[in-house]
Amino acid sequence: MPAADPRWHLSYPHPLNGKYEDFAVAGTKDAWLIGANGEVIHTADGGATWSVQATNLGRLRSLDFIDAKRGFAGTLTGILYRTEDGGATWTDITKELPRAGQGYCGITHVGDRVHVVGRYYGNAADHYMSMDGGKTWKDQDLKSIAQGLVEIAFIDAKLGFIGGMAPGTSNGGPAIILQTKDGGETWRPVFTHDGGRGFAWKFFPVSNRLIYASLQSQDGIYRIAKSTNAGDTWEVLTVATGQPMGPAVQAVGFLDENHGFVGGFFDGLWETKDGGKTWAPVVLGQRDRMVNRFQIINKTFTTAAHAGIWTFTDK
Repeated sequence: MPAADPRWHLSYPHPLNGKYEDFAVAGTKDAWLIGANGEVIHTADGGATWSVQATNLGRLRSLDFIDAKRGFAGTLTGILYRTEDGGATWTDITKELPRAGQGYCGITHVGDRVHVVGRYYGNAADHYMSMDGGKTWKDQDLKSIAQGLVEIAFIDAKLGFIGGMAPGTSNGGPAIILQTKDGGETWRPVFTHDGGRGFAWKFFPVSNRLIYASLQSQDGIYRIAKSTNAGDTWEVLTVATGQPMGPAVQAVGFLDENHGFVGGFFDGLWETKDGGKTWAPVVLGQRDRMVNRFQIINKTFTTAAHAGIWTFTDK
């Protein structure tokens, strides 16, 4: 077995028999991480220390904070929570929505504009939007252009993206990326992958024009998509071929325009230093796996896997 990469450090050992699902950051000090076991983990010192803040919230899937006090968390099973005390307590606000969704896989915000999408399966292409920090909501049904929704990200108040699965057969369609240029009022497909059943799983904007997206497929090929023109067009880049069949890439994250990583349903990570042209495997300690998202916390590149929270130092 190759040696563990010394640039990656297990900064918070907290084994999870399942998957860590999402990070959220507010300012330079406060950040949160949720697990599929219903835990919320919090740091108040920029990631130097972490602790379990809340438990028993169900099958948590998505997370976002507007500021250090106000946040939202969604479950895969159809509960949307709100917190107004920085994550100490959570209130089920599902009944405040115009209609309940099957699940909530992605949450983001721009100012007090909050966007929620999901879920990734069950023909549940729902988009919920609040213009007032979650006090009132309106909804969109996007099933005419998508079969399932996983992720939502905004570059500014107007330009945003949803990743998910395109309409297809009963077995599922290919990965799709939707774009809005009017703050989420209307959406149009700007990318549909030709790699069979799959999802556009996570976004990682490096700048207003350079955006990376992970492509989850089941054909043994690891891929990402890259846009250099603010998401109008996308190029598919191959990370690795000849890998085990089944769900694969989920997380994508970049330290700058060229240096990045992907993770997913496999041991360790894959790394590029040339903007995705070439890739090499990276070994985390303990052959750790199930990386779902990368996040920058207080200028530190961070992720989470089975063993806990990992931080990166390129020295």
